[in-house]
Amino acid sequence: MKRIRLESRYAIDRAVVTVGSFDGTHIGHHAVVEEVRTKALDRDGASVVVTFDPHPRHVISPETAPSLLTSLEEKTTAFERMGLDLLAVVPFTHELRGLTPEAFVERFLVDYLGVDGIVLGYDHGFGRDRSGDVATMRKLGDRHDFDVISIPPTLLDGEPVSSTRVRECIEAGQIEAAARLLGSGYPVSGLVGTGDGRGRTIGFPTANIAFAEAKLLPPDGVYAGRTRVNGEVYKAVVNLGTRPTFGVRERQFEAHLLDYRGNLYDQFMSVELMTRLRPEQKFDGIESLKEQINLDIEEARGRLDATGIPTDAN
Repeated sequence: MKRIRLESRYAIDRAVVTVGSFDGTHIGHHAVVEEVRTKALDRDGASVVVTFDPHPRHVISPETAPSLLTSLEEKTTAFERMGLDLLAVVPFTHELRGLTPEAFVERFLVDYLGVDGIVLGYDHGFGRDRSGDVATMRKLGDRHDFDVISIPPTLLDGEPVSSTRVRECIEAGQIEAAARLLGSGYPVSGLVGTGDGRGRTIGFPTANIAFAEAKLLPPDGVYAGRTRVNGEVYKAVVNLGTRPTFGVRERQFEAHLLDYRGNLYDQFMSVELMTRLRPEQKFDGIESLKEQINLDIEEARGRLDATGIPTDAN
């Protein structure tokens, strides 16, 4: 897959496109992208996602914008694993916000991509104040000779899957429920930085991931997840919080990779959270902390082996 900034004409044949913010890249988004890929293969064309960076809400109303479920890098990884051909990123600005639905489609989809077909979710809105909908797109398709396909909602437990549902699960610490909506674990990504080395001194070295400030994180606690290092998948126990046993105040995301030996400093790393093990707690001393970490590791192995939820680390 190739990723570009879509700011001018891009040479591509028979592009089948979908458009959206895709925060969370959940199973509803997967269904839309799979339809894009199918239609592109049918016409020997290219499958394309057009998305925005920064997220539109962070430009329109930054003071009330929600934290992000997925960074651009996390989206890129997700779409690449879906088998997409092209991820076209449109810089979201106030000028872009003011474009009518017609102006947006004609500039970015018709002029820049030469669109041949468009796939949209059932509730998709686009253009100024999201005033364009599927009916608007069909009229534009008639005018510019591209077809439009609308995808019905993906249901889970009888309700449409949405980024709002994913967000509610993450905020409540319901990681397994979020993973069902996402179709994989919840990713937390960033560069591995140098910590204070306490984990290594007690026998449990950790990778301290510098997560993005705008990233939505679950409540503090201990989680089990998976990650990939140099092509190999490793289980991980993650502590998210302030490490009260050591009197640390700064919130940190620390992953202990099971059965891994090596140096992860300065590497970009993504850990997919799969399940919550327990709340963060303060221990009386190092020995009781070490005993609990060993119990966490044992429980993490069992839960990760038992989960039927796939992971992008696989």
